[in-house]
Amino acid sequence: MRKNSKSNALIRQKSYNSVLLLLNSILQEKKHPDIMISELFKNEDFSSNEKAVIVDLVYGILRHLGRLDYIIEHASRVTITNLDPEILNLFRICTYQALFTNVSAAGIVNNAVAMQSHDSKLSGFVKRTVEAVLKNKDAVIFPDPEKAGIEYICAFHSHPRWIVEKWVTELGSVKEVEALCSANNMEPPLTIRVNPLKSDIGSLQKALEEEGYPSSRTDLSSFGLIVNKKEDIFKTRAFQEGLFEVQDEGSQLVTLLTGVKGGKPGELVIDACAGNGGKSLFLSGLMKNRGTIIASDPSAVKLSNLRRRAGKAGAFNIKTADREALNEYNNTADCIFIDAPCSGMGVFRRNPDSKWRLTPDDIKELAVKQNEILSEYSRLVKPGGRLVYVTCTISREENEDNVRGFLAGNRDFHLVPVSEMHDFKYDELTFDDGFFRSLPHLSNTDGFFGAVMMKNKIR
Repeated sequence: MRKNSKSNALIRQKSYNSVLLLLNSILQEKKHPDIMISELFKNEDFSSNEKAVIVDLVYGILRHLGRLDYIIEHASRVTITNLDPEILNLFRICTYQALFTNVSAAGIVNNAVAMQSHDSKLSGFVKRTVEAVLKNKDAVIFPDPEKAGIEYICAFHSHPRWIVEKWVTELGSVKEVEALCSANNMEPPLTIRVNPLKSDIGSLQKALEEEGYPSSRTDLSSFGLIVNKKEDIFKTRAFQEGLFEVQDEGSQLVTLLTGVKGGKPGELVIDACAGNGGKSLFLSGLMKNRGTIIASDPSAVKLSNLRRRAGKAGAFNIKTADREALNEYNNTADCIFIDAPCSGMGVFRRNPDSKWRLTPDDIKELAVKQNEILSEYSRLVKPGGRLVYVTCTISREENEDNVRGFLAGNRDFHLVPVSEMHDFKYDELTFDDGFFRSLPHLSNTDGFFGAVMMKNKIR
């Protein structure tokens, strides 16, 4: 089994105790790991090695949670459902260390005892269980992938059963779902996008190389780089000068579905669910600051962040507006871009906690909300204009069903096959049904869906 190369030398016990507290908050209190870790690093002093170990343990455990639990239960005599959540998280830390790091067996046992030192009554039980896991972990037999494919995927590739069953139904292949779930458990690359308003891909790559950040071109997007080193990337001169933004390659590609490359004077694009503005900034770069982008979002805080980022990027054709202010643009927009709030099933490799938090009811509620958003913002499209709907999820109700339902109820719109979009030449991501799909196991990007609809011209 592949071992993580991260060294655990000179890592204080404080780091492991912090991981335990983080897991308790994330898994029991449904807190978000990125926020929790950021707050921890602001308030506590850790070395760069300790920070790397904390991040690796937290995200690694969340990715492989099902596999860890299966091994704990089958390598020892414990029953997962009978364990106190904190004790279970302690066992998960130790099992993850045993499977994916170079920490010695003695070091793992010592960590376990130290993490439970506040309760001497349980120290013997903890020590015996961890020793059993270490002794028997390689002898654990998982379900047969040929005879019990879904059970195997759930246990070995650590995905909730309902998600695996849903994907098998929608993708039609147990083998493909296994590949998808395996890819979801890989650490994603750090992918950045050049700011076309301030640089080009070659110049950015050279500038980062000079600052000690080697990179390689992304396979599909001509605007992307995969950077080999993550630490302090936001402290680089290139970032401070607004030469790039962090943006997954799939996210870059769905933005190109708008067809705004080159920009036209007077062109009006509305980014209806703009968030903090990553795609708005890219749209501005594609349009070369020509025309106008109206960025809207329910969150005033996010719009404030967007304005700050736009200033830094030199994106001067972006204006922000709340939902009510969009009423003045009825039937006037050349393109409405809807990056809809969704279940995020396409970004499990970046947000592994969400696969354990998500429920089938969440999918149903989001699909209803997305349908309402499509209906609300479609009124802004002018005759001959485009309505571009994208999500970062792999879920039929949120994607294909929503688009087809919208088109059935809005006869003044029709689907434009993605393959027919001008300057969009990505055959591997366009499908016979006319939709865009990127999938982690096929394109090494996040999972995105995209559809382009056009409003019929008035005859």
